[in-house]
Amino acid sequence: MIVLRRMLAVFLLTIAMPHMTMAEERIDESTELVNRLVTHIQGLVNSNPDAMTIRAETDAVIHQYFDYDLIARFAAGNAWRSASDDQRSRYKTVFREVMLSLAETQFDYFKTLEYKAKAVIPKGRKLVIVSGTIHDRSGQFPDATVNWRVSTKPGKPARIIDIEIENISMLITQQQEHTAIINQNGGSFEALIEALTEQANDIRSGKFN
Repeated sequence: MIVLRRMLAVFLLTIAMPHMTMAEERIDESTELVNRLVTHIQGLVNSNPDAMTIRAETDAVIHQYFDYDLIARFAAGNAWRSASDDQRSRYKTVFREVMLSLAETQFDYFKTLEYKAKAVIPKGRKLVIVSGTIHDRSGQFPDATVNWRVSTKPGKPARIIDIEIENISMLITQQQEHTAIINQNGGSFEALIEALTEQANDIRSGKFN
């Protein structure tokens, strides 16, 4: 009986060890992803880039660190299912354009911000929360807690799918705004595309606050 118990204990330990290793790998990969993103942004800030460089680097950041396809689908809400392939493609293009235009026009806000890592918490098998604090050296804004929600699906590279500032999800907020536009226009997905196009134009022209 003692021998059987020892064999069972060894067997259970053997099963558990790979899962612990996988969890550690997911934590390390997520932490490294966020750290690389912060370093990337800091390097860009310190280089005093022009508008064209900011736009190009922001596009590179979206591609390298974020799961943009998932973000775009989620932000579109339930209307994504009924949208045509052409509408989905145009929506993803103009939604990205809004992001790039915002980064270009509001880049100066990043110049006085500092990020300090705090904790990393795995959530299930496919998600890791990387937490930290944003400090504004200018004193214009109070310190804020930021949570990077990192997707860690097996067989795929870790990618950020949402950013929470003081527990407010940027992704959910975006979905609510997009859904409201669609609902206000009788469920028209095309109306969302038109609204985002107008928003991108307003940002570039300085009309968007």
